[in-house]
Amino acid sequence: MTSPAPRVGIVIRTKDRPLFVTRALNSVLAQTTDSWRVVLVNDGGDPVALEAALERNGLLSAFRGGAMRLLSLPESIGRSLAFNRGAEALETEFVCCLDDDDTWDPAYLEAMLALYDQTLPMAPDLGGVASLVTAIREDLVVEDGVETLIPQGEDDLPPSFRRRDFFLDPVAYATYRHDLYPVQWMLRRAEALEAGGFPAAFNVMEDRAFMTRFLQRWRVAILDRALAFHHRRTRRRDDTAQNVALNTLDNPSYDWRLYSDLAKMPLNSPPGDADPGVLIRAAAATVIKELNDETSALWHKINGEAATLRARIDTLEARIGGVSVHDAVTAPPESRAWSLWPTVGDVNLGYRLGAGTPFLDRFELSLAETRPGLLMHASPIEGRMVVQIPQTLDWAAVELSLAGLAGRGEGLRCEVIVSHPQGFLFETALSVWHKDLIGRRSHAFEETHVHSCPPGGVLKITRDFTARQLAKADTPKLSIALPRQAQDFRFICHDLVVSRI
Repeated sequence: MTSPAPRVGIVIRTKDRPLFVTRALNSVLAQTTDSWRVVLVNDGGDPVALEAALERNGLLSAFRGGAMRLLSLPESIGRSLAFNRGAEALETEFVCCLDDDDTWDPAYLEAMLALYDQTLPMAPDLGGVASLVTAIREDLVVEDGVETLIPQGEDDLPPSFRRRDFFLDPVAYATYRHDLYPVQWMLRRAEALEAGGFPAAFNVMEDRAFMTRFLQRWRVAILDRALAFHHRRTRRRDDTAQNVALNTLDNPSYDWRLYSDLAKMPLNSPPGDADPGVLIRAAAATVIKELNDETSALWHKINGEAATLRARIDTLEARIGGVSVHDAVTAPPESRAWSLWPTVGDVNLGYRLGAGTPFLDRFELSLAETRPGLLMHASPIEGRMVVQIPQTLDWAAVELSLAGLAGRGEGLRCEVIVSHPQGFLFETALSVWHKDLIGRRSHAFEETHVHSCPPGGVLKITRDFTARQLAKADTPKLSIALPRQAQDFRFICHDLVVSRI
């Protein structure tokens, strides 16, 4: 008796990213259903390195057994055509697009199939299903040539990803009021190909252009469970061009705006007989976009006025408490080597922390061990980053790596603005690790200063470290040592800027 044909085809596109793609493949192997097949499209990447990574991770047996198929292309044909080539190579009822740096919950495929089968009798035009998504923030660390992914907790998602509609709204999708990542959806393969697949001319936004067309004929139901995981690297904002390892792109670029507009439903009347429904939806989408733009402009105006009002309230509260408000950092923009708020970006960030685990690019908590309740939240609107430490015990410090920030013969100036409702004493120092003549590593604190943050007040401190001091260590750090044996301590930082001197 032959087993039934697999229902789900999975296209994974990759190019020279073995660390990511092996994780994605293991995510598929962990599924609670075996009704799937994978086409791994190696889009012009090094086939020898890829196959070596597959062998190291024990994945070659899945390819030899037929559950997975490797399609190695001698030259890159681009993200869009790579997906289309993989979808065409499948013979399954459904197709998924699992990007090589994303993953699924083990129950994802089984839940998607169940949702489709349950919904189809009530919605004959059902073209696919999707799940909710969790954004995972992580860092890619390279030490001695070895790449390691370090998870840093969940990332905030725009409201468009948190909607609870049963069906994906085509007009809301076209206006970014309802959204999906490719990792979330499972679509009927024949209908996906009939819609044209991903447009070949697009190097970004290809999934949006495709889904906009797909939704003109077919409905997509959304499961109210977050079974898909979209992984993001913390260093995205530092990159101004595409990067193979980090999969980053400067989204506000001119090309991004071009493809974003091309992905929308066109409002101009196409030649020949046009579907009236498409034109109506396109007109509705255009009107909603204009309303969104006007609302956004009004929000920015109100937010700016609110920020000014908050600053005045802070000044009054500080005066009432007998504490003067300190000025902002003084380093000119051209001398700044690292700044807190450009690293955070424009949206609030919040996630769990671990002892010795980097966060926000260069920060690290120096603690004896990771305990529950280590949390971080940064709000560019409120202008404060808060690190919560339930117990500081005998030693706790917030440290910022200064490695690589100073040029040859340059020193560094660290400007830090902190506050605290009850006030506290703390120390700052240059934390250095160095090797002695026989290669032993030792640690020391240099230039230790004690500071007093007044109750309810704001304190600005400035620490200068010379080129000679920085040269003593491989990885110098600004160490902010917190009070010992404190309970439920909160380190509140309003700004931190490192500049070259």
